[in-house]
Amino acid sequence: MAAAASDNRLQRLSPEADARILIVEDDDDDVRLIRRLLRQAPISLEVQSVGDGSKALDYLESIGCAEDPRMPDLILLDINMPVMDGPRFLALLRSHPEFRALPVVALTTSSDVDTVRRAYDSGANAVINKVDSLDGMSQIVNTIVDFWFRIARRYYVE
Repeated sequence: MAAAASDNRLQRLSPEADARILIVEDDDDDVRLIRRLLRQAPISLEVQSVGDGSKALDYLESIGCAEDPRMPDLILLDINMPVMDGPRFLALLRSHPEFRALPVVALTTSSDVDTVRRAYDSGANAVINKVDSLDGMSQIVNTIVDFWFRIARRYYVE
């Protein structure tokens, strides 16, 4: 797994975006792949990424409140990361009064039932296994976008 080379991956937000996604992932290759697949989505997405749960909380705290237009509409969270792993991040997110309703899809390479259960117990809205194939990851990312931004109602009312 390649370690996240830089935490300067936060980009300027686009006011034209239909939705915003925060990727919390320490593997640069996975970040590049997910970003590439999200660029192919049928809606305009603004994508930010950070390398661990601690940096994700710092990013959310810098925004401050859930009503801020920079707040992500969805978080894609790697479960196994250094510094602060996914379940610890989820526990802190769910205990925060401003951020506890943010939807989180946890991604993992593990097939261990306890890992999946721990992610759900910590507050994940969904847990999905990462796959090694481009087609498989493309299908996963397309399904996530379709469900969270076309089928499910967003956690806030516009």
